[in-house]
Amino acid sequence: MTTIYEAAGGMAVFVRLAEATHQRCLADPLLNHPFSHADNQPDHTERLAAYWAEALGGPPTYTAEWGGSESHVQRLHAGEGEYAVEAGPRFAQCVVDSFDEAGVPDDPEVRRAVAAYVAWAATGPFQAWPDSADDVPDDLTMPHWDWDGPVS
Repeated sequence: MTTIYEAAGGMAVFVRLAEATHQRCLADPLLNHPFSHADNQPDHTERLAAYWAEALGGPPTYTAEWGGSESHVQRLHAGEGEYAVEAGPRFAQCVVDSFDEAGVPDDPEVRRAVAAYVAWAATGPFQAWPDSADDVPDDLTMPHWDWDGPVS
């Protein structure tokens, strides 16, 4: 069975999606602040693209090339409290609004799967630690997603 990553068009599409999403977030008054700090990390969009790609069935580039630990990723997003409750859905909408610009195939199943993953991640795992990064366990593994949702 084809993965979501493959059906979406591979890494080039995820890089364009991360870049387009980043620009939308910079233009959003609520999301601008955290995304403006991504400039301190010049490879932010490549990392984000690799993370999404790996989570959606692509190569393990994020964990292999950047040593990405899910605990580290969660710590970056922890401690946001009520801000995350509003920011998560706004971020997910920025991703969906970037589909056409990024060249995500105009296939309803592909778009549904990517949108469902991003909405789940932005309102679930990325809101799991509202109080402090110190609450994030050290042994989290990257969640993976397929056509039916989270893969255990």
